[in-house]
Amino acid sequence: MALERSRLLEILKRTSYLESDTPTFHLASGIDSQYYIDCKMALSDPEARDCLATLVVEMFGIAQIDAIGGLELGAYPIATSVSDRIYRETGKKVRVFVVRKEQKKHGNTSLMAGDTKSGDRVLIVDDVITSGNSAIQAIDAVRSAGLKVNHVVAMVDREESDGRKNIEAKGVRFHAIFTLNDLKSFDGPSNKNKDPKLDQQRTLRRQSSRVAATS
Repeated sequence: MALERSRLLEILKRTSYLESDTPTFHLASGIDSQYYIDCKMALSDPEARDCLATLVVEMFGIAQIDAIGGLELGAYPIATSVSDRIYRETGKKVRVFVVRKEQKKHGNTSLMAGDTKSGDRVLIVDDVITSGNSAIQAIDAVRSAGLKVNHVVAMVDREESDGRKNIEAKGVRFHAIFTLNDLKSFDGPSNKNKDPKLDQQRTLRRQSSRVAATS
């Protein structure tokens, strides 16, 4: 487990973490920050997804989970990776769902997409937590659908804007694989060999948008 955690942190730092001397990055939570974490970059890597699935399965086990998901878009690759890992190792089918940010105007207009049933015990997952609004939106949606949720797990907790406090105020326990400080302080092998030109190009692309899809 320690190996997977170290490797996942290394991939996150190399692919998904940016920092600036000034609060350059405007986050979806409404704050401006010196730090930007785009977990979707890391989640594009199958090795990162495999490491993450290992960590989540070992953290929670499988006995008390019927389904796993969260708010689109960040939760979906996490949920599918964990579900696939459980099935490969045990044969148990933990179903995957996603909570839409808004109702569709055609077809199934439910906020819930995926095979869930009233009474299911679900685990909510998210990529990055700032204020916790995305996780809270997912909690409210699954409870409205009759599902039971007692735990939320995130890849990264920025430890800002009372994210943990806001989530736990919903009566659930919050768990994070990493914190922002873990990323800030990590100096692994990939960082020693990285191409500074590529990092500069990535930074310029992110700063040009000035909008981070974190919550």
